[in-house]
Amino acid sequence: MPGKWIRSLLVAAGVSLFFFLIWQIGFEAILANIRRFGVWFLAILAVGALWLFFQTCAWSIIQNALFKKVPFLSLFRIKIIGDALNVLLPSASLGGEAARAYLLKKTIPLKEGIPGIVFDKTVEFVASTVFLASGLLLGSLFVRLPEGLLAPTVICLAVTTAGIVLLVVFSVRGVCATLARITARFPRVRKWVEGREEHLEALDENLRLLYRRGHLKTAAAAGFHFLARLVGSFEVLIILRVLGVPVGLIQAVFIYSVIVIINTAFFILPGQWGVTESASMLLLQAMGRPAAIGLSLGVIRRIRKLVFVALAFGLYFVDNKGKGVPRL
Repeated sequence: MPGKWIRSLLVAAGVSLFFFLIWQIGFEAILANIRRFGVWFLAILAVGALWLFFQTCAWSIIQNALFKKVPFLSLFRIKIIGDALNVLLPSASLGGEAARAYLLKKTIPLKEGIPGIVFDKTVEFVASTVFLASGLLLGSLFVRLPEGLLAPTVICLAVTTAGIVLLVVFSVRGVCATLARITARFPRVRKWVEGREEHLEALDENLRLLYRRGHLKTAAAAGFHFLARLVGSFEVLIILRVLGVPVGLIQAVFIYSVIVIINTAFFILPGQWGVTESASMLLLQAMGRPAAIGLSLGVIRRIRKLVFVALAFGLYFVDNKGKGVPRL
């Protein structure tokens, strides 16, 4: 199938770029940095687990407050598996959400599970956008940025801020109605919108639910998603300090925010192989650090992700007794 061939080519391109960067910098230099971690790698795994825990807390609040209740440990297991598929699939982090729905239907009906997942994803998007905008703003104000980084940072900040404003406007006026007005003069675009009208109306209903019910619990869920992003920044902070780079929290938040934004822009590449490492290396270089430090940051975070991918597949096959991975 063409889709599988394209996915395979993208994976091959990303992995090739990953190993090309290591070859360029030097395998020994990267391996030496990895060896410096020792027991500190357990701290990185703990940070990754805390990230997933906070995200599950947010999902649990939304699911159990607005929809049918599901035990926390069940949601945590499903979240680990879904996050692993988001790492592997070129789907803008949506492949894992489809897996969440697939795995959740064993516990509750899809009509109770899917709205909770969509609502959780909406809250996550809002909280993440606010965090990334805050990270860029803090970086532009308190981090000594080279002239070459200042303009892209301001542009990214403007784009993320515009995204927040548009989301608020869409949520108040209705996504479906707003897009209908905007695309009225563009027949082809209008046809594309009409083909997805059912999904857009479902999004509108979830956004209306956000305003009608559970304001405090929705805010708490957004807070947990914000904390999850902050935990990601602490991962960057720990890695760079172990590597001998004395960064502060604001610098770590800025570095993390820029890397996340670049990863999002290249969502089509499964797991952003090569992209994450390139972004880490070029950003740290621009901030006056050796290329090996930036690349090592990306490689160590990659190892952490692969450990959790292995854990996720282990959990899935134990639960399903080797029936295989769901087709998404």
